[in-house]
Amino acid sequence: MDVVDFLEKNADAWELYVTKTVSKSVEIEKGRIKMIEISEDVDYAVRVIVDGKVGFATSSKLSIDLCERALKVARISEEKLKDFPEGRKRVVEGLYDSKVAELDTEWIIDLAEAMINSAKEVGDVNPSQGHVEASVEKVKLLNSCGADLEERLTVCEVFLECVVENSSAFEFDQSRTSKLDVEFVGRRSAEMAMESLNAGMIDRGKYDVVLSPIAVHELLSYALYPAFFAENVLKGRSPLTEIGRNYIGEITIVDDATIPYGLMSFSFDDEGVEAKEKVIFDRGILKSYISDFRHALEMGIEPTGNGLRGKDLYPTTSPSNIVLEFGNEDDDLEENALVVHALIGAHTSNPVSGDFSLECMNAFLVEKGERKPVKSAMIYGNVYELLNNVEAFGKDVRQVENTISPSIRFSNVIVSG
Repeated sequence: MDVVDFLEKNADAWELYVTKTVSKSVEIEKGRIKMIEISEDVDYAVRVIVDGKVGFATSSKLSIDLCERALKVARISEEKLKDFPEGRKRVVEGLYDSKVAELDTEWIIDLAEAMINSAKEVGDVNPSQGHVEASVEKVKLLNSCGADLEERLTVCEVFLECVVENSSAFEFDQSRTSKLDVEFVGRRSAEMAMESLNAGMIDRGKYDVVLSPIAVHELLSYALYPAFFAENVLKGRSPLTEIGRNYIGEITIVDDATIPYGLMSFSFDDEGVEAKEKVIFDRGILKSYISDFRHALEMGIEPTGNGLRGKDLYPTTSPSNIVLEFGNEDDDLEENALVVHALIGAHTSNPVSGDFSLECMNAFLVEKGERKPVKSAMIYGNVYELLNNVEAFGKDVRQVENTISPSIRFSNVIVSG
């Protein structure tokens, strides 16, 4: 008896999810290539519904035993669901680049060496750690409700951290294609590490603060994004309880899985709901939530296509591409401001209240055209108050993981040394 026949006979509804990932990577340590690795991982996940209760199991092999384990879990599960999505997809450009699948390790080594060399050309720096990686993922989803979906995805990434004496800095680039700016990554990480030498303390007070796209992502992904997950709203873990209320000033935030070449774009989510564009905030006003399939049904809203799977392969709510927009743009945000490249401890932010207390990494106080490195600076506040105090967006838009944003200037931020 094959797996599908077994599930048909023993479950009221079932779902099979398969992911195969082939990765080629180079690790960098102390300015040299430390390791070259080629890996291939195949994982299977089974979900079943029995008497309205959900069971789940994963394995590196697809077997009857895997299905039986999911059925056993369903008997004691408290998670309830009547059915799975019917399975729909839409055409999204730029998810797969055949050139990435054809890349050999020589190409990856060449990129790593070019990145190291571009860093060393800046000065006497140590490219202490980094990597170059190219991955190809194939996803297949089948369920008893008619879903029969398949997708291929590619992603490439380069990362480098440089050290100079007691100063360090990092930079990276990511793409769905093989086009990566390794010279920028090497040069920028080295330059910032050198610029951060001989940093001084900053006086406690209120400052205008400019967060880079990296810092914006680090802050919002922990302090804000979980608050607009339907599950957290249902469970009282979010302050965003009123659709139609203004929470964040004049900022528009869109979750869009359909952006061509987007790092978090897809044609269907990991449950089989088609990719969608959703306006979360329109000029500060809360318009909608995002959700996985189960909690969308529980809240009584249309499934938003945000049921994504992490390493454990269980679908939970996660953003796709989060796009931030604001009416006021400015080429020069930095004058008379504390400029911050990255944040340390963003995971400690409180998504229930929006409060945060974070250390700045590679921060510079810009006054009268002079750029002074600052050490041990901390920024404090509440993410909703912060977003209500946006002065301007820059024009340096880039995607950092699932956030698409430029640098942002905020007023009246509490800073201490």
